[in-house]
Amino acid sequence: MKISNKVSIAVVSASLFLGLVGPIVAHAATSPSLGDAATFSVIAQTLITGTTPSSGISGDVGMNESAASITALTTAMVSGTIYSNPTGNTGGGAPTTLLDADVQPNLSTAYDFLDTGGDNATCTKALTGALGSDTDGQDLGGLSLPPGVYCSAGSYNLTGNLTLTGTTGTWVFKTVSGLTTAVGSSVTGGDPCNVWWRIGSAAAGLGNSSTFVGTIISLTGITFGTSVTLNGRALALGAAVTLNSGGTISGPTCAAAVALSGGVQSIPPVYPLINVTKIPSPLNLPAGPGPVTYTYKVTNIGAVAVSNIEVKDNKCSTVQFVSGDTNKDGLLGLTETWTYNCFKTVSETETNTVTACGSAANVSSSGRICDTAQATVAVGVPLTPPLIHLVKVPSVFILPAGGGAVTYSYTVTNPGTVPLSDVSITDDKCTGLPGRVVGHPGDINKNNLLDPGETFHFTCQTNLIQTTTNIGTATGHANGFTITDTSPATVVVVPPGVVVPKLPNAGLPPYGTSTPLDAALAGGILMMVLTSLAVIQKKRKI
Repeated sequence: MKISNKVSIAVVSASLFLGLVGPIVAHAATSPSLGDAATFSVIAQTLITGTTPSSGISGDVGMNESAASITALTTAMVSGTIYSNPTGNTGGGAPTTLLDADVQPNLSTAYDFLDTGGDNATCTKALTGALGSDTDGQDLGGLSLPPGVYCSAGSYNLTGNLTLTGTTGTWVFKTVSGLTTAVGSSVTGGDPCNVWWRIGSAAAGLGNSSTFVGTIISLTGITFGTSVTLNGRALALGAAVTLNSGGTISGPTCAAAVALSGGVQSIPPVYPLINVTKIPSPLNLPAGPGPVTYTYKVTNIGAVAVSNIEVKDNKCSTVQFVSGDTNKDGLLGLTETWTYNCFKTVSETETNTVTACGSAANVSSSGRICDTAQATVAVGVPLTPPLIHLVKVPSVFILPAGGGAVTYSYTVTNPGTVPLSDVSITDDKCTGLPGRVVGHPGDINKNNLLDPGETFHFTCQTNLIQTTTNIGTATGHANGFTITDTSPATVVVVPPGVVVPKLPNAGLPPYGTSTPLDAALAGGILMMVLTSLAVIQKKRKI
C-alpha cells in the first residue's frame, strides 16, 4: 500500500473534525435494516401475554398474524401503538389495529441478514464451552467482547455480567439454539442500537431483575422474568412473547451509522429530528359514515436535512405526497414543510396513527428517526374529538465524552377546534415537568384550557452520561375523548478522548434564534465529515 506524504485538503478537513467522528475502524459485523419493524419494541406471532405485564414499553407493540391476540396489556403501559387482532384483543382498552403487512417480511429479512448479510457470514469468534449438559453452549458471563460476529452451536447462557467493549461498531450474536439469562445478570457497554441477538429457537428466558442490551430476533418465543430492563427490542418471528411485572423495554438508545465501503462505521453525527402533525377533515360525522380527508404536515425541527422520508397511516392505506420540497432535492430541509394527504370512508368512530420517518442525509437506516401523531374521528355522535401537538427539541445535539447538561424545550399547541382540559406534559427520562398544567402564561384567557391558537412552552433540564433517546408526551381531554402526542429526541454522547467542535444550538427560545447560518454550519459540518471519511477510505485502498 502506497500512501502519499502530501497532506490533502480532505485530510486537513478530517483532522479538523476528528473529534467528531473518532478513528475509522471497520468491524466485521453489520447491522440490518428493520424497515417497518424499526418502531416496534415487541412483536409476536401468536400471543403477547402476561399476568401483570411490563410496566413500561417505549415503542410499538404488535402481532404478525391476524388470528393472534394480546392480553392484559393496556395503552397506559405502552408509549407507542398497540397493534392486535380486533376479535382476539382483551387488553383493557388497547387499540384493535392490525399490523402493517410489511412488518413481518422486514423482520424475516433482518433475521436472515444477521446470519449471512453484510459481514455477518464469517464469525469473529466461535463461542463454545460448558453449559450444563449442553457441551456446545456458551456462558457469556464474565466475558469482555469487542464488536464482531459471535457464533454458538448451542445455547447462550448469561450469568454475571457480559461487557461489550467500545462504544462504536456492531455486535452480532448468533445461535442455532436458545438464550437464557440468570437472575440479576447484565449486559453493559456497547452501542445498544448495534447489538443484535439472532436466536435460532427460543429466547427462553430473561431472568428476574436482569438487565439486557440489544435487539433480540427469535425464531420462536421470548419470555420475560419480573423486573427485567431491556434497552432494545423483543421481536419473535414465531410463538409468543410473555411479559411480566415491573420491567421496562426502552430504546434502543444509540448513535446513527455511516455506510462506508467494506463495512459500517458508527459515528456520533448531528442527530436528525422530524415532526408530524395530523388533522382529519371533518373531525366528526354526526349523521353517520362518510368521507374523511387526513392532512399530514411533516417538518424538520433538527439541524440537518432529512432524507428518505416515509409517511404511513395505520388505518388509511394510500398516503400521497402533495407538496413542500421547494428546491426539488428530495431532502426535507430546515425551512420546508412537506404536506401529505389520505382519503377514506370512516364507518365508525376510530383513532388512527400516522408515522413519519427519515434519516440524516448520507446516514444509514440504523440512524432512522420517526415521529407519530394520532387523531380520532367520531361517527354517529355530535361530539367533536380534540387534537394536540407536541414539539420537543434539545438545546444541544452532541455532548463531549462524559456527557453534560441538556435542556429540552417543549411546545404544546392545539391544532383542533375544541379547547383541551387537564393538559399534561411528561418525559420518560427527564423529571421536573409540571404534569398537569395549571395557570400557564400561554393560557391567554386564563380559563385553564389549551384553546386553539394558544401555545404552552415548557423546559426540562437533565444530565446525560450516554447517548440517550427520550420521549416527551402531551395529553389533553375534551368531549369525553383523550388525545396524546409524543415527540422523541436523541442527544449523542461521544466516546472518551474525543473532542467535539461546538455546534449551533437548536434555536428555540429561550436558547437562541435559528438563522440560515446556523443551519448551514450544522449541515456543513456533517457533510465535511462524511466527505472526509469517504476520501480517507478510498486512499486506504490505494
